[in-house]
Amino acid sequence: MRFAVVALVLCALTAAVAPRADAFPVQVPTLAGANDFGCRPTRDKPFPIVLAHGAASDAESSFAVLAPALHRAGYCVFAADIGRVRLPLLGVNDVAKPAWPGLGPVSTALLGNVPYGVADISSQTTELAAFVAMVRGVTGAPKVIMVGHSTGGNAIRELVQRHPETVASVVTVGTPYRGSTFSGLPTMYPFYGALGLTGPETAAEVYGPAGAEQVPGTATLHALNADGETRPGIPYTAIASRTDEVITPSETALLSEPRDGNRNIWVQDGCPDLKVGHAELLSNPRAVADITAGVTGGPLPAPC
Repeated sequence: MRFAVVALVLCALTAAVAPRADAFPVQVPTLAGANDFGCRPTRDKPFPIVLAHGAASDAESSFAVLAPALHRAGYCVFAADIGRVRLPLLGVNDVAKPAWPGLGPVSTALLGNVPYGVADISSQTTELAAFVAMVRGVTGAPKVIMVGHSTGGNAIRELVQRHPETVASVVTVGTPYRGSTFSGLPTMYPFYGALGLTGPETAAEVYGPAGAEQVPGTATLHALNADGETRPGIPYTAIASRTDEVITPSETALLSEPRDGNRNIWVQDGCPDLKVGHAELLSNPRAVADITAGVTGGPLPAPC
């Protein structure tokens, strides 16, 4: 069950980063281990965690395992549903034609789910920035720790470009820093594969504008990488799986040149035979332990 963030409070706390007038309201789901607005950071854990989900997903389905794990580690954890788009093919909101190069995210909608995370990354960043400002305002924390899965990681990267003073550290999980060829998608979605669609074309169908923007060579990725993949002074941890079927090649989910204490982590480090898919990066026990290590700056889990 979701409830909308009260618009008046959101506007008061986030006037400088308010969403466009035509943006959907930020949705804050009921999620175990997260969104307790009475939670206050402690002296040893002064920064709350904000989780950003990926494309064609939402906070509830993404963070059902991760949010409680981070809460048990002693953190205040928050997550919102962002990046919703109008669905022109379903006759929603009287929109006559798609705003992206394809039909999608049809599959998500046909399953009866609201397709979050599929708006263009800039719009998602605006919503995420508003939510971060709200979390900071409620908790009194000057900064937050950002953890993003897939597209959520690239929204975080743009957030850092806009508001670096609000971010203490960044953990990305299966995020295509330099874009994905999405070579596994036609197999995952055989309807599109049967039509002869390529990986990038299928990504536009399934993930909407967010998918189209995360193909190698796009203007969006060029802007995100123009001054480097990271921001000096903010620690980054990039986590990837060698068996990720969505982000291909899987190396694109790691920093090309980790430096200044930034870390690259394969979930297979210490467990070479481990098979972890794209969605499983948020629920596999070892992946969750790696994410926790990225948040705390602590050691990685012991080898298998």
